[in-house]
Amino acid sequence: MILNNFEKYIFNGSRVDGVKTLINFSQKNNFKIVLHEETQNNYEQIENIEIVKEFPPLLFSVDLDIKDLLSLESLESIKKLTLLDGHHRFEHLTIFSYDIEVPVVLISDNDVRVESYNSRLEVSENLLKDILIENEFELSINPDYYLCFQDRKYSSKKIISIYDLYDFKRDLLDLEIITPIQNNIIQNENTVLSFTPIKLSEFQKNNYLFPPKSTWISPRI
Repeated sequence: MILNNFEKYIFNGSRVDGVKTLINFSQKNNFKIVLHEETQNNYEQIENIEIVKEFPPLLFSVDLDIKDLLSLESLESIKKLTLLDGHHRFEHLTIFSYDIEVPVVLISDNDVRVESYNSRLEVSENLLKDILIENEFELSINPDYYLCFQDRKYSSKKIISIYDLYDFKRDLLDLEIITPIQNNIIQNENTVLSFTPIKLSEFQKNNYLFPPKSTWISPRI
């Protein structure tokens, strides 16, 4: 696939550079698309190409250093694209297989910063503590997998992987114990929770998607 619209992309407020181009995802491509989050179905799933034309760029990372990325002239050498931002939009494109080129921005895996997407506590602190006790969470120093609340980290012997931890987060979301809140929105610090940040390499577990709004990824479009 030749990149007919190939240009350098500069992020506002970041020193990271990327490449902006166009990809038609309805056509056969040589690369694997790695997704990492479930969606919340915010987009009405009705076929409408005019909506697609208004989509902002999808953000992907590739396993290339920035020098090689900026010298790309085609996608033939790329075997994998990791979707960083735009899961709802990509889902919509996949459902309806629009025969249209859409804008994408590619950055190097080396320039991806993944933080935990903040959550807001929607119940009393006492109820949260009861839930933590029920799931054998205890205060811990430098645990591998944790829930952080009021600058204290809690871990559980029942949580032995990042996937266990985010399954627990999914349960809290489903029960409306917590709700996602953007990291760049100022909140009462006493009501904000976070979890162990997910590593880029952990996005690639087969047949596993993290709960919606699990990752706060920089740079941001």
